Amino acid sequence: MASIMESSINRGCDFVFDFSCVTCQENDRNKEADFYCDKCSKLYCNKCVKHHNYLFKKHALLGKENISLWPETDVVELEQCQEHRKEKLTIFCEDHSQILCHVCHVHNHQ
Repeated sequence: MASIMESSINRGCDFVFDFSCVTCQENDRNKEADFYCDKCSKLYCNKCVKHHNYLFKKHALLGKENISLWPETDVVELEQCQEHRKEKLTIFCEDHSQILCHVCHVHNHQ
């Protein structure tokens, strides 16, 4: 049972964050972002920011104390297309019983 809990903890939790770590998301983990890099235009958690800082020593990071300078999030995670992250799910495809964004609809479900 410990291995199930450990793997669940390593992947992250089921919370929906206003700002999620981009690197963790790409690796199917769910972690809250603690930093934003304006040059990379990406958000990082405490763990991933260490790798970023090692590779990009001259990039200035914005911590949560400057969260007002972070990019706006206009799409709630549950309404967000998994393929097109900036698009909202707005269309229901009856043939596939699936909710889609307009990009998926145009390209895959006509």
